[in-house]
Amino acid sequence: MPIEMYPKKLEGIMKLIITLLAVLLVSATAANALPSYWGLRGVNRVVDAQPIEANQYSVGLFTQGGISHDDRTAVLNGNAFNVEDTEYSATGYLAFGYGINEMVEMAGRVSYWWNGYKRDLSDSTRNAGTGDWESDDALTEAELSLKLGFNPTDDGEFWLGFTPSLGFSVSSGDNDYVVMYDPGTDGIWYLDDPMFEMRRAMLSSGKYNFGGDFLVSYDADFGLGLHLNAGFHHFSQQFEFTDRRRDADGNITASEEVDLTVDDNVVRIAGALEYQAGVITPFVEVEYNRYLDRTEEAGNGEKYDETAVFDGGFRFVSPYGLALDLTGSMALTEFDPEWSDLGHGIYQGGATPTDEEREQRSPFPGGYPAEMGIGLNLIFSSILLQAPTHGTLSGVVTDAETGEALVAEVSFPATSILPQTTDAGFYSVEILAGSVPIDVTAEGYLPFSETVVIVAGEDKVLDIALNPVPDNGILTGTVTDGDTDEVIAGATVTVENLPEGFENTTTTNANGVYSIALPEGNQTVLVKAEGYLNVVKVQVMAPEQTTIFDVEMRPALVEGQVLSFNNIYFESGSAQIKPESFSILDNVAQTLIDNAGVQVRIAGHTDSDGSSSYNQGLSERRANSVLDYLVRKGVPANTLTTIGYGEENPVVPNTSAANKAQNRRIEFTVLGTAIR
Repeated sequence: MPIEMYPKKLEGIMKLIITLLAVLLVSATAANALPSYWGLRGVNRVVDAQPIEANQYSVGLFTQGGISHDDRTAVLNGNAFNVEDTEYSATGYLAFGYGINEMVEMAGRVSYWWNGYKRDLSDSTRNAGTGDWESDDALTEAELSLKLGFNPTDDGEFWLGFTPSLGFSVSSGDNDYVVMYDPGTDGIWYLDDPMFEMRRAMLSSGKYNFGGDFLVSYDADFGLGLHLNAGFHHFSQQFEFTDRRRDADGNITASEEVDLTVDDNVVRIAGALEYQAGVITPFVEVEYNRYLDRTEEAGNGEKYDETAVFDGGFRFVSPYGLALDLTGSMALTEFDPEWSDLGHGIYQGGATPTDEEREQRSPFPGGYPAEMGIGLNLIFSSILLQAPTHGTLSGVVTDAETGEALVAEVSFPATSILPQTTDAGFYSVEILAGSVPIDVTAEGYLPFSETVVIVAGEDKVLDIALNPVPDNGILTGTVTDGDTDEVIAGATVTVENLPEGFENTTTTNANGVYSIALPEGNQTVLVKAEGYLNVVKVQVMAPEQTTIFDVEMRPALVEGQVLSFNNIYFESGSAQIKPESFSILDNVAQTLIDNAGVQVRIAGHTDSDGSSSYNQGLSERRANSVLDYLVRKGVPANTLTTIGYGEENPVVPNTSAANKAQNRRIEFTVLGTAIR
């Protein structure tokens, strides 16, 4: 139906779209589309031009339920009266997708349909003539799809693609359409009549269908995804039924056997907008289908030759491979049962419809969209799976002399973990795998420091015995590299102008820990380490108390020096820096600020996965992202340059996952140092 016939509905839809867009533009991370109900990577009904990653797969159960209200005229015993019936529909798709390589994806799905019709039985005459419901269901059809996608700009954001598809009916139902099973009549249909005047009377979209869509997608680094599909599809439906003409009393006066093949050529246009905000991705979609062979006019220049539907929803993802979609939809085009009755109205009126007239009035392949719909999708995707990243550290803190459990504070320097206060001496914390420094302090006791190795998925027990503090105050702490958080062994800690009898110098041990006894008062502490800028600070000491002074030292950069990091992480295939890398880059920024005026080149490197041209562009974008981050943290832009090497300069052969992880790195090369 032409758009002019429903301007109020479209106005409401446009307001809804604008509101949703405003919500979507509040926050963002990198878009990461999961499967559509075609099985191909996409949103819900719209396909993303970018294929799923190589050797990754997905399986999804997509469900949709629809409801439509029908105001009709029923005729019983020669009396006409209005009824308000309701149509229901339910669709389930079991879909799978698999990435053959970075440019090719294959997918398939099978579908199950249920169509129901609920009668308004408020009229006693109608109530006596028929039951409440008619319905039918079936395993309906199977479809195979292929996606060919490529990134013409090598930026990982803009994608073009094409997806051919082929489907065929595998109907398992008793009929290919819903049939009136109740004896008598409900005022609209009689026993054994096909109920073609329903929005979705058929139990499949036809004997077979084929076609293809051109795809355009833009997946921005900041989380916005825009997807457009446009293509051509051919559907072939077969109708075999008996059309019956009846008199006012319902007696059959004539009948005609109908055996009709209806071919429809359809232009499909669809678009989607999505925005990934952490684990939640809101999205909106519009799909429009134009049936090119429906050319007969309904009057006043109108044609029933199109369907359009709007939907939106939210996708929730987890790190365990699972995702959940909640969707809602509404039809944007009107339904007229006269143009879905396969010419029965013409035949009942006394004329004999031609095959062409029946074709023009045949149900659309897949039916008309429901007035309103809701959906629930459950998806498993291998790209969401995450290996264990944390382990557990636990133990008991006691007095080294008495064995008594202590109330102590257990902290983890250079991590985001909040300090733990022991409960009856016991502590337990979940920690990211790797080497983790641990500091333990308790009032009246010397501090304890150690570095422990945490293995992902495993529990480690570390019991700690603290020694009582001596009468003098104790200054203690850990000296670390401010950029890498690595401890600095052999650093010199000197306290100036101490009274006679006090040792004024000590050095850090293998764990970077120092401890020195100091008298009460303000003490000036100087920390030195080869290759680092000196640190000077005044500490206030109290008798018989321990004062913690942890020191972060900044490297004194020298010309030609190269700082390499393979633990600066980016979103997959993207230049967006992951939050867990911010602390590392913050330390780099502070080092450059402390070494004011130093000139540094930022170089991006990748492994050999993917094409060399793609990797070259990716390394350049990632180097530029690091530069932008450092500038935002206060590093002068005129002291920084960037270069991308792609996969050309590996530090180790790209022969294993571990080696590839080393080759994916960011390097900082000192081109010149400031004059001091």
